[in-house]
Order: sequence, then structure tokens, then C-alpha cells
Amino acid sequence: MRKLAALVLPVMVLAGCAQGPAEPLSYAELIVGIESKCDPHQTGAGADQISVEGAIGEQPVVTFPVPLSGSGIETNVVIEGDGGPIVGGQQVLLHFMGFNSSTGDELQASDFTGTDYIPQDLYPGSVPDFCHALSGVQVGSRVAILLDAANAHGGVGIPSLGISETDGVIFVFDIMDAYLPRANGDKQAAEAGMPTVITAPDGQPGIQIPASDPPAEFQRTVLVEGGGEAIEIGDSVVLHYTGWTWAGEQFDSSWERMAPATFPITYDGLIEGFVMALDQVTVGSQVIAVIPPDLGYGDSSQGSIAPGSTLIFVIDVLGK
Repeated sequence: MRKLAALVLPVMVLAGCAQGPAEPLSYAELIVGIESKCDPHQTGAGADQISVEGAIGEQPVVTFPVPLSGSGIETNVVIEGDGGPIVGGQQVLLHFMGFNSSTGDELQASDFTGTDYIPQDLYPGSVPDFCHALSGVQVGSRVAILLDAANAHGGVGIPSLGISETDGVIFVFDIMDAYLPRANGDKQAAEAGMPTVITAPDGQPGIQIPASDPPAEFQRTVLVEGGGEAIEIGDSVVLHYTGWTWAGEQFDSSWERMAPATFPITYDGLIEGFVMALDQVTVGSQVIAVIPPDLGYGDSSQGSIAPGSTLIFVIDVLGK
């Protein structure tokens, strides 16, 4: 589970000094060059009245005047981190605490002192629109967010939590980590005979498949080489992927679900060819793999996949 620095520094060559292997890039370095999918967060007079005491890693003490009202979505950055900006279209890991802004009642909270983080997918247009609320905020930050009724729950309330149609909601988030929204790194030349990948501006891939018989052997090409950590067998990895048969039928896509997938890279839980496609690939990379039937589903059918199908996967490695 869970891009390239724009600044190039002069290189000094010192006789007799050997450089070790480069350190994997951090999220802050990997995200460079990716534009935000959401409007940047904005503060407001209401959110500025929310007081949050305590350090990152401590359960916060939150106070605010009751009732507290705001306009739209207001974000107060209480503690500013330096781990790289949230850009939207991605998954982040949070600690959270929620309050009814009209009554002051605490609604829900996670344990801010532990490592059991809450994954949250950030996409524009969702309700609540946390993509807008967090866009531009740095990983490692603590924020207080005030949402009016329309932006908190569409003005319909949440009776199970005691939230009426007119109640606003306050959230306090510690942003503990973030994953890339798409591959970002050095583009590599495509190999002859492989399907051609055509990538949309948001990173979602499409393909053109050669008008020929599928290859009999497993093939893998790294189309974008990221600078993050390398995947080891057994790692839990965050991915975006799309799968097709060689006949051109798309059978699965995390992109269309607007949620990246997270799972361990093991032979027990995945087809062999999918594991082979990811072994030693670095975070930030995009790979295309052609998987023959003996490394896929063999002579068995799987949903819409016919027996004996050669599979094609395009995979973006977002984090681990």
C-alpha cells in the first residue's frame, strides 16, 4: 500500500568518492508536476473560530462557539506539514474527528495516537467535497474544516448521527499520508509488438491492440519509470489498473470506480502474471503486461473473461 524534482543542481565529481544507490523519492518529490484536480482550499471566518489544541500524534482538543455557521467549505490549517500537497483524484490516509456545528455534539472520531489510518478517496463533486477542502494542503498537516448544511450532506441531514437538514458539520483531520493520483516519472520508449497505451489527461489509460495473434510468453514494459520505492513480493500496494483481453474487451478498471485498489502482491491472492508485472517496479511507474493464459486464468472462465484468454493490464503504481 500507500515525480520528479523540477530543480536540477550542478553535479560535482570528486575523485575517489563513489556514490551509493539513489534514495527512493518521497511523496513530496513524486507529486511534482501533477496539477490539482480540485479548486484550492479556502479559509473563512467560521473555520477560523475553531480552536484545536495538541500535536500531531495526540488526540486533539477541539473547541468552537455553538452554534457555529459558515459559508460553503472553509478550511483552517491548524498545523502545517511539509510532506507535499494534496492534488485530488487520489487517496489519502487520515485521522479524523467530526462534530455537529449547530449543537457542538461529537459525532465520530478515530484514534489519533495510533496507526490505524482511515483511507479517503478525494474526487471532485463528491459530498462532502473533501477534494476541495484539502486541495493544496500539505501531507503532515492538521486541519479544521467547516461545511455548511448543503456541502456537508446536501441539505437532507443524517438522522442516524443526529444531524438535521440545517446543521453544518466540522471535521478535524490529521493528514498522515497520500498516494499519487497517477503514474509520474520518466517516460520510456514503447516496445515493438506490444499494445499501444493512450493516456487521458487524468491518467486513465486506453489501448490499441495489434492485429496479430497474442504472444505465447509473458511480456512486460515499463512505460513510465517512477522514482519511488520498489515493490517486493508481499508488499501491500496502492494501484490504479485496467484489464483487457487480447480480443479488446475491457473487463475491469479501478479508474472507472474512481477509487484505487489496495491489496498485497502475493501469488496466493493474485494471478501469477499480475504479480510478475509488478515485482521490483517502483512507485510512480506505469507498466503494461501481456499475460498468457497459463499465467492468468488458464482454461477457466472468470466473469466475462473467456477460457484461454490472453490478458492485458496497464497498471499505475501509486504507493505502498
